Parts: sequence; structure tokens; C-alpha cells
Amino acid sequence: MKPVVLLGGWVVASGSDPISRSNVAAHADWGLAVDRGQIIAITSNESLMEAYPGGKHLDCRHLALCPGFINAHMHSYGLLAHGIPAASAEPGFDGFLDSFWWPKVENLLDEPMILAACELACLVMIRSGFTSFCDVLEAPFAPAGVLSREAAVVNRAGLRAVLSIEASERAGAALGEELLAENERFILESSADSLVCGMQCIHTSFTCSESFVRLAKASALRTHAALHLHLSESEYEPAFSLARNGVRPVHWYDRLELWSPSILASQLVAVDDSELDVLARHGVQTAHMPLSNCEVGGGISPVPGMLERGLTPGLGTDGYINDPFEVMRAAFLIHKGALRDATVIPAEIAWKMATSWGAAAIGMPEMGALRVGAPADVIGVTAVGDTPLTEGNVLEQILLYRNAADVRLSMVGGKILMREGAVQTLDSEAVRARAAAEALRLWNKGGAV
Repeated sequence: MKPVVLLGGWVVASGSDPISRSNVAAHADWGLAVDRGQIIAITSNESLMEAYPGGKHLDCRHLALCPGFINAHMHSYGLLAHGIPAASAEPGFDGFLDSFWWPKVENLLDEPMILAACELACLVMIRSGFTSFCDVLEAPFAPAGVLSREAAVVNRAGLRAVLSIEASERAGAALGEELLAENERFILESSADSLVCGMQCIHTSFTCSESFVRLAKASALRTHAALHLHLSESEYEPAFSLARNGVRPVHWYDRLELWSPSILASQLVAVDDSELDVLARHGVQTAHMPLSNCEVGGGISPVPGMLERGLTPGLGTDGYINDPFEVMRAAFLIHKGALRDATVIPAEIAWKMATSWGAAAIGMPEMGALRVGAPADVIGVTAVGDTPLTEGNVLEQILLYRNAADVRLSMVGGKILMREGAVQTLDSEAVRARAAAEALRLWNKGGAV
């Protein structure tokens, strides 16, 4: 099989040091060669043409070749709720969950809705530059085996994914344990899948008892899997934990000896310094959702404090606004405004949050960077803009002045998923039609329309 040679306008590659701010290299008139799903060379276009004269050459000289973005926290089903009338929702984070999101969205999801949403999410992510994602299905009454059917959708789309269904006791302990078992079953089933794997998943300290958390931890250890949980998305959870447990959520979980580098905690909005110290001491993986945290009025996560302690958060969309450029911009800008300090979260850090740090957070440390020997998960972003790209400005130019529509190429494991903006693995019109029909069915089922 002949190598595929991508002749690029630029190559943007992250270095291996996860905490350095200065090792994101950019090279003009460079490209890369791919063979058997791996990158085998990154060098100048001239050198590539000399080294691989018989390879399949793709002219991408109008593009900046970048590592595929990593969506470190995603709810695919949430795409069906885009635009849903929410007039009946009560104010406050807990009021929104109790009066609207749980009874009129999560509890009503059935398999056709879930699969249509998963398919739409894959389409949106391919088009926007995501190549890997961590997806949490919040559907307590979903049928058994639904994760396997989601995995089939993801495999057909060609993306990489970590899939789970969220387990809790909010609909009863017995059902919660069934959901833990569903995750465990899928973790074992997907162990040989090259694109999709599973993880254990619980909700929060206000929907899970101590005994339930211990069951989830035991399952994750038994299957050698990561475990995901939402953590203090608003002030509601710390207040609840203080009232019930006498300590804030991070300290409660620490009391249960939950924390380890195999735990992925998402949101982390209402966490204090003492809690960050605990998370850093245990090397917990984290994911930051700057846009959805604003949407629910939760607040702004103390990401600068995480960085000071050596935590390296990934970036997630939460299923809300699924454009990685908008999410990177939010992470780049929102903390500057909150702290009135233009030096926090430089472009290099926001970029790593969306690439190499996000990959590590979801258990795919080999992804998120372009380097020889790494899987060929590559995107091509329009290089031509209103002002020139240079080695000194290429990251900020892409991060600040590009959007999902500027992604023209997507490749995962050497397989082209999109070329010149045309998705190759999914029928875009059919996917959108199915999702629109299922969204309307969900809205009607819950009495929202």
C-alpha cells in the first residue's frame, strides 16, 4: 500500500511536554506522510515529494494541517434539545433539572432518538474538526445494549470515542446499578474496538450515595477502566454536600478514596482552592466547558488555579455549542476578563486544552499532536485569511479568526472522513432529516410544543 502524502501550507504540531507554553511548533510549506494509519514523516513539501514519489499526493497547500481536536466532554443527545421551548423550566440549576431537563428530556429518550442524535453529533464534529470525543449519554430509561448501537454509529462515521451511560440513583438504586452494569458490559465488549471504548460513569454527589460511588469505583477497577463524573457545575452541589456530608464534594469523594489519575471530572465550576489541591495531589483528569457553564449560569471555572497546580484540563462542548474554535476562544478570553489579566490562558494553552491535554484527559494520550509514529488524526484548516499567517502568529490566527466552516479536511487513522468540506462517511442530508424528526418527536413527547 502506497503512503498518502499531504502537501500542506502549514503544519502545526504540539510537542510532548504537556505543561510547557512554548513547544507548539508551526512550519510553513510543510506536510506529512501517512502509512497504515500512522504518521511516518513530517517535513517540508519538497522533501516529501522527493522521499515518496510514488505515494498518493493530496494537495493541501491552502490548508494548515493540525492535530484533530478532542471534545473532552460531550452529550450527543443534547443536540436534540437545541431550540427546545423551555418556558416551563423553573429558575436555578436544581430547578432546571427537576422541572425540565430530567422529566422532559433525559427521561424521555428512546433508542431512535439516541441514535439519531449520535449520528448528528458525529456529522457536526467531523465538519467542525473534532476527531475524538468523550460522550456521556444521560438517559436512565434507555434500552439495554444502547451503547453498542451508538458504537456502531461512531464506527460508521469513522471518529474515535469513549462512550458511557450516566448512572445515578435519582430514578432508584436498582436502575442505577443496571446502568453501572451496562457500562461494564460495554467496556468489556469494546476492548478490541480500534475506534471506540467504554468508561464507567456516575452523575454527582447529589444523586449518588456513598455505597453507589463505591460500586462504581469497584466496577472501574475490575475492568481497568476510567470513571467519569460531573463535579460542582454550580453552587448547588457544594451546598448540598455540605448539608448532607459536612464537607464539599471533592473532600467527600476523597473520604471515599475515589480520586486517582483514572478519574475524569468535568465542569469544576464551584470548586475552592482546597479542592483543587486535592485533585492536583491525585492527578485527576479534568474537562472545562466555558460556554455551557455560562449558559446554565453556573459560573466560571477556576482554570488558572488548575494550571498553577499542574492540572491540565481538556476542553468540552457539553453538547451545547459544538464549534471547537468558539470553545477555544471562550477559554482564551473568559478568564482574562474574569481576572482582568490579559496574560492568563495564552493561545498555546487554549490550543493544548483542545488537543493534547484533552486527549490525555479522555485516555487517548497518543492523540492530539502531530508527530512521527502517532495515529494520523489530522484536520486541515483554511490557511488563507485577511492577514498572513507567520510562525509567530499561526496559533492565534487559527484560534481567534477561524471557525468550524474553515475546516476542509478530516482524517482519522489515515482514513479521510471529509475532503474539501464534503463528509465522506455520512449522508449529511439524511442525518439531519432523521435528527430533526426525532427532535420534534422528543419535544412533542414532553409537551414542549
